[in-house]
Amino acid sequence: MTDSIAGATGTLHGGCGLAAAAAALELATGREIAYISGQFLARAPVESEVVLEVEESVVGNKITQAAVTCRLGDIMVLRAAAALGGHELNMDRQWLTAPSVPGPESCPKRGPTSLSGRSFNDFADIRVASQQPGDRVVCYWARLEGTLASTRQGLIALADLLPSGMRVSLDTGFRGSSLDHSVRLVASEKSEWVLLCIQSAAVQHSVGHGNVEIYSQSGTLLALGSQSFAISSITGALDR
Repeated sequence: MTDSIAGATGTLHGGCGLAAAAAALELATGREIAYISGQFLARAPVESEVVLEVEESVVGNKITQAAVTCRLGDIMVLRAAAALGGHELNMDRQWLTAPSVPGPESCPKRGPTSLSGRSFNDFADIRVASQQPGDRVVCYWARLEGTLASTRQGLIALADLLPSGMRVSLDTGFRGSSLDHSVRLVASEKSEWVLLCIQSAAVQHSVGHGNVEIYSQSGTLLALGSQSFAISSITGALDR
C-alpha cells in the first residue's frame, strides 16, 4: 500500500479501501457495482500488504449479491457487502439537481490535510466551491488523474470526504475514524471534475452522521453516499 491511497494518519484511506473492494468484486463477478457498503474494523499502515477475499452469496439472472473482506495478515481491516448488475428498462430518471456553484477553475484549492502532505486527499485536486463555517451543506470540486474521479472506484473513494465537510459544519477541527461507508452508483458519465455536496446530519455521543451527493460537471447525479464516523478528540479551530 502506498501513501497515494493513505489517509491523514498514514494508514489505508477508507474510501480507497472500499474502492479496491469494489474493483475486486467487479473482477470476480463480471458485473458492475450498483451499491457497496463497508465497515471499517482496523488500520493498515503504508507499505503493508493487504489481501482481498471475495464471496459470491447469491448470483441471479440480473443481480449478484456478494461480500468482500480485506485482511492484513490475520487482522480484518474492512468487510463490505455489495450488489452488482442490473438491466435496462428505458425509464431512467433523476430527481436531484446539482447546486449552483462557481466552476472549479474559479475555486480556491484546498490545502494539505495530513501532517506529511502525502495522502489520498492531498494527491487529489480538491477545490472549495462552497464552504462557510457552520453551514450544513459544504461543496467541493474534486479531480483525480484524467477522468478517474468519475469512475466507479473514483466516486467511491471521493465519497469518503464527508468527515472533512462536517468539520466545516461544526466549525472545529477533530480527529476520528470512519465506522462505515456506503455508496450507491447512479449514472456513468466521464467528467474531469466531480462536485461533492456534503450534507451534515447530526453528531450524537461522539458519532457523526452525514450524506453526500456527487455530480458531474454537466450536472448529472453520479453517486450517493452516506457515512458514520467516530470523533475521538476535538483539536481546536477549524483546520481546513
